[in-house]
Amino acid sequence: MKRFATHRVYSLLTAELKSSQVLELDEEGGVSELYPLTEEICATEWLPGLVLLSPFPVAVCPGECFADFIKRMEGNLFPHSAVRAYWIHPFNVSAMEFVKNSRIVLLK
Repeated sequence: MKRFATHRVYSLLTAELKSSQVLELDEEGGVSELYPLTEEICATEWLPGLVLLSPFPVAVCPGECFADFIKRMEGNLFPHSAVRAYWIHPFNVSAMEFVKNSRIVLLK
């Protein structure tokens, strides 16, 4: 199991944005737990920016704003495998927007 904490988590399945969250990944890389960060937890890696929870692989199109990216991704929802976590970094959490060199990394 791996544990990460981050500024923001957005779930494509529920269209919810949550602040200061901890997420735990199972042995296969699926998200097994998500809960508020209330205290420092041993063996937790801090990820600045945003983590996106999705049941399918995600990718941003060049020049796409975050709102358009979310609309496009939410249009792809249908039964898939386990929910995976994708770290978007760097990411402007104040504006909820990609920055010039944002990249998406699958957490494992």
